Amino acid sequence: MPDMTIPETQPETDLNREVIALNLHWLLSAQALARADAQKASLIYGLDRTLIGLLREASFPVLRALAESGVLHFQPRFESRLLEERFVATSASTLALDLQAVLLAAEQMERS
Repeated sequence: MPDMTIPETQPETDLNREVIALNLHWLLSAQALARADAQKASLIYGLDRTLIGLLREASFPVLRALAESGVLHFQPRFESRLLEERFVATSASTLALDLQAVLLAAEQMERS
């Protein structure tokens, strides 16, 4: 099993370390899904076929280097209004919001 700890090569702020950890988890999760179900990875992560193929074959050191880029890799693929609705809707049906998220993701897939 690869070492999942973030190296202490430079003094980094806690936020930078969290971004690296988040990136690494995102990349590893996307890679696992790309290997298991390319269509689902495309829908959930917004990955095109070329990127899915590259991600499937990427080594852990490559993923780790990408994670350490200092830039957050995750970006919502849908309009921010869905997130805004989730933040303000304290008792709204989560099923309705989840369905809306799936529909927005599918809409994005049709555009690409």
